[in-house]
Amino acid sequence: MNLGIYGDYFLDSRVTVSIAIPIAIMLLLYLFFRKNRDPQTRSWSLGFMLLSSIFLWLFLGVSLALCYAFANAYRYHEEATLAAVFGGAILAALAAGLPLAILLRRLSPTIVLEKVKTLTVPRVELREAFTNLKQKMGVPKAQLRLCKTSAPISAAVDAKRPLVVISECLIPLLKRDELEAVMAHELAHIKNSDTALKALVSAYKAALPHDPIIRLVEAAFHREREMLADETAVNCTGKPLSLASALLKIYEAFPRNDLRSYGTFSILGSGPSIMRRHPPIINRVNQLIYQAQA
Repeated sequence: MNLGIYGDYFLDSRVTVSIAIPIAIMLLLYLFFRKNRDPQTRSWSLGFMLLSSIFLWLFLGVSLALCYAFANAYRYHEEATLAAVFGGAILAALAAGLPLAILLRRLSPTIVLEKVKTLTVPRVELREAFTNLKQKMGVPKAQLRLCKTSAPISAAVDAKRPLVVISECLIPLLKRDELEAVMAHELAHIKNSDTALKALVSAYKAALPHDPIIRLVEAAFHREREMLADETAVNCTGKPLSLASALLKIYEAFPRNDLRSYGTFSILGSGPSIMRRHPPIINRVNQLIYQAQA
């Protein structure tokens, strides 16, 4: 029964298998991601999920484009046309998948930093405190920069060199020990190898914003990494209550009217809780209080 090139193509067993394989890989990696507790292993599993998803979307997109391009030829040479479309889609997905991932990786720092374009060097006192922290935490190449924003934000970015960015409005908002706790939290992201993958995922979401599997897994991954960064920072500073009070002050000062414009910089998060990249502030504070009592 001839269903037209689109129907016959997507019912072809070769095409079905080519779609099923990356979906199965993503599901298996997701199960592995859920059961494994090692941060580096979880990062690799999420990275391979991204590659599988890129392949799947490229294969589907190229398949649709080639089906449209060869619709006339299909009337006369059905099997040959289906084979040509399938072969072209597989080759394009394989050939473009890894370069696309590399391109997204290179573009990712720019995408993350597009909301904080003006960066300045902090004053000597703050630089000295940051230098002591980064040496203590074992990330000597990290640099500190200030940005001008209306919201109190902080972030770690994997640019040419690891970069910690904090908003100038954090300086009058926080006490010295609280500000050091925030900087230690961002340095912890660098120490724990979070920055590269977080930037890659941000770029991937900008390129393919409607991928449901990656959005769910990535959000859960980020929430866990935030909790781990809190723990790592406290192990360095020994001041869990300083970080807890800093988080509460930032939470109270953060503007509620336009959360989405700050994206990953917002500790409040936006949208449904299952899609938020930061854990609830009460969970973080309670964990920090528990660490202080331990």
